[in-house]
Amino acid sequence: MKFNLFRRTKSLRPSASDSLRERIGQHTVVTFNVGPLGEACVVLALKPIDYRTTSPGAVFAKTVPDSPQRYRVLIARDGLVEADTFIEGEPFNIHEVQPLGTDEILLACGRSCYRGPNDFEINGRVYSRDGRFLRAILLGDGIQNLQATRRGALWVAYFDEGIFGNFGWREPVGAAGLVAFDAQGERLYEFEPTGGLEAISDCYALNVASDEDVWCCYYTDFPLVHLRDRQVVSSWKSPVEGAHAFAVGEGHALFAGGYGNRHLFRLVQLGPQGSARVVGEFELRDNAGAAIEAMYTVGRGSSLHLLGDGIVHRLDLKDVLSQLRG
Repeated sequence: MKFNLFRRTKSLRPSASDSLRERIGQHTVVTFNVGPLGEACVVLALKPIDYRTTSPGAVFAKTVPDSPQRYRVLIARDGLVEADTFIEGEPFNIHEVQPLGTDEILLACGRSCYRGPNDFEINGRVYSRDGRFLRAILLGDGIQNLQATRRGALWVAYFDEGIFGNFGWREPVGAAGLVAFDAQGERLYEFEPTGGLEAISDCYALNVASDEDVWCCYYTDFPLVHLRDRQVVSSWKSPVEGAHAFAVGEGHALFAGGYGNRHLFRLVQLGPQGSARVVGEFELRDNAGAAIEAMYTVGRGSSLHLLGDGIVHRLDLKDVLSQLRG
């Protein structure tokens, strides 16, 4: 299917929208993510958050608040809440969440301090769905994104500080930029660039489509890279720089955001020999015509999932192609 390049920004509607406003209430959303079955995962802080510390002229992330936090984890699919879990006395500030199978929930702090060979923060926190702490696993500093597969593999993408080292890490866990772990924290894979690709300096966006297929887009040249069975099988030079999420399928990628406009969506046609071109751009609007400005956007397979104003929106690539064709 070929499209002519659109000369103006169009408006599109979500494929589906489900409200979590009542359960979120007045609590602070600290993170949103999507599980391998399309589950929307929301973490709420039930006490005042303590995520930053300041010093003259600078603000720094805190890994551990002054007092333990109380969290509420909501996992919902197709508008139905499958889990509503309260986490008591969590010592870390939480930035990521994923379901592990049907019995466990992984929470993670995006930062980890290294003070010595036997003194570093183990920042992955695994709980049962009834809120019991089960184990801790080391995921490393500088986590940008985290997505689990149906079989429980954990794919972790890192930003620059987690790759080149900060917070005391001279040999960062995330030096490869993209690392896969099992549910016990054992390393399964580290990204190795092939076929002329450069190393990852900052992994901007991750899409774990299945147990076999994983996609990423990273700085500096923003290639869109497809891994199958932990091997690079294809790549494209993305014409969209700085996108924070994408969906992929049917020979296209749908990018969310980018340098200059966080709320713009661009449809990119993936051609042969790594060629790619923008064939459409649009804004997402609700049924009343109001612009949807998401706090969080996550790509999983051929769908983008967005959380804004207590509502989870899903945008399927096939619907985008259908709407743009019309």
